[in-house]
Amino acid sequence: MAYEHSDHAPDRDTMTGADKEKTATTDNGQSRLIRMRRFANGLLVLIMALFLFSHLWEPPGQDWDMHWRFVRAFAEAAMVGGLADWFAVTAIFRRPLGLPIPHTAVIPNNQNRIADAVGRFIADNFLKGELVAERVKDKDLTETLAKWLADPAQSSALAHGIVQAVPALLDALDDETVSDFLRKQAAEAAEGARVAPAFGSVLEALAEQGRHQAILDALLKQGYQLLEENKELIRDKVRERSGWLMRFVSADKKVADTVINAMNDLLYEVASSPPHPLRTQLNDLVSKFAGDLRDDPELQARVGRWIKEAAAHPTIGDAVEAGWSEFKAALRRDCAAPDGRLQAWLRDALTNLGTGLLREPGVRAALNARLRSLLVELANRHGEDVAKLVSETIRRWDSQTIVEKLESNVGRDLQYIRLNGTVIGGIVGLILHAGAEIL
Repeated sequence: MAYEHSDHAPDRDTMTGADKEKTATTDNGQSRLIRMRRFANGLLVLIMALFLFSHLWEPPGQDWDMHWRFVRAFAEAAMVGGLADWFAVTAIFRRPLGLPIPHTAVIPNNQNRIADAVGRFIADNFLKGELVAERVKDKDLTETLAKWLADPAQSSALAHGIVQAVPALLDALDDETVSDFLRKQAAEAAEGARVAPAFGSVLEALAEQGRHQAILDALLKQGYQLLEENKELIRDKVRERSGWLMRFVSADKKVADTVINAMNDLLYEVASSPPHPLRTQLNDLVSKFAGDLRDDPELQARVGRWIKEAAAHPTIGDAVEAGWSEFKAALRRDCAAPDGRLQAWLRDALTNLGTGLLREPGVRAALNARLRSLLVELANRHGEDVAKLVSETIRRWDSQTIVEKLESNVGRDLQYIRLNGTVIGGIVGLILHAGAEIL
C-alpha cells in the first residue's frame, strides 16, 4: 500500500536543492517498494488462482492425472510458502489484516527496545576509544586533508560554501544586541588597571627601539612647513604688538625675521642632530610617562576614567552602531560578488594550508598524533552521549515514521524474500510430491 503524504510535508517550492534531492530519492525508493509489493502480491494471487483451478478442474483422461497432481503439489506448496512469507514480512511492520495476533507489528511494538539496541550497537562497535584508536593508528589523517585542501577546486568549493553561509549568520545577529555588546566590551576593556600598563609597556618598547623619534621627526617636518606657510602671519602679529617707533624704523620686521630664523634654526638643529638636548628630554619624558602608566595607580585610574567617559558618550555609541552596520553591508557586498576578496582570501589560505602541510611531514606527524588523541578522547567522552542521542531520537519518532523509514530502505528486499518463498516453496512441493510418488 502507498502512504499518504503528511500534512506537514515541506513545500517543494521552498526546499533547497539538497532537500529536493533527498525527497526525490525517498520518493523513488517508495515507488520501487510499491512496484515490488504489487509484483509479489500479484504472484501470490496467481498461485492461489492456480491452486483453486487445479482442485476445481481435472483434465480428461488418465494420461494427465499424474501430471496434474504435480501441478496441484506445486500450487499448494507455493501458496503456503508465499502466504507464510507474506505473513512474516507483514508482521515485522504491522498486524496482518489488522488482527491482534501475538508477536506481530514487531517494530512498532518494540520501538524502545530497538532504540536502545541501535544506540548500544553504535556505541559498542563505532565509538569505543580503543576501537577508534585501532582504526586511526596507521592513518595519515592530515595528509588526506592536505591533499583535499591543496586541490584548488576543493578549496574553492569550501571557501564558497563558507562565504555563502556568512549572510545567514549576519541575519541571525541582532544589530542592537551586537552594538550593545561592542560598547560593553569597549567599556570593560577601558579599565585603567589593564589598559594603562599595557599601553605603558608598548610605549616603553617603542622608546627602546627609538620609534618615538620618528614621531618627533614627522612633527619637526610639519612644524617647518607650518612656519614657512605662516611667515607673514608671524610678521603681522609682531607688527601689531610693536610700538609706532619700531614700525616707523621697520624694526618690527627685523624682529619678526629674527624670530622666524631662530625657529628655523632650532627645528633644523633638532632634526639633524640625534644627540640634541631636546631629543634627550623627549626620551626622558617618554620613559617617565611609560613608567607612570605601568606603576602609578592614580594615572591608571585617570586614563581609565577618560576611556570610560569616551566609550559611554552617545557619539561613540552611534559610531559603533554605524560602524557595525557599514561592516555588515560591506561584508554582504563582498560575499555577493563573484570575485569577492573574502572568498579569494579564504581560497588562497586553504590551498596554501594544504600545500604547506604536504611539504612538512614533521608537522603532519605532530598533527596526526594530536588528532588521534583528540578522536580517542572524543569517543571516550561523548560516545555514550551519541548513543543516547540516537536512542532518544528513535524513541521520539512515531511508529508510522519508523515503519516508513525502514520499509523504504529494506522493504524492497523483503518483497524479494516473498517472491523467493513462493517459488522455492513450489519447487520443494514438487520435490516432496515426486519423492512420495517414487515411494
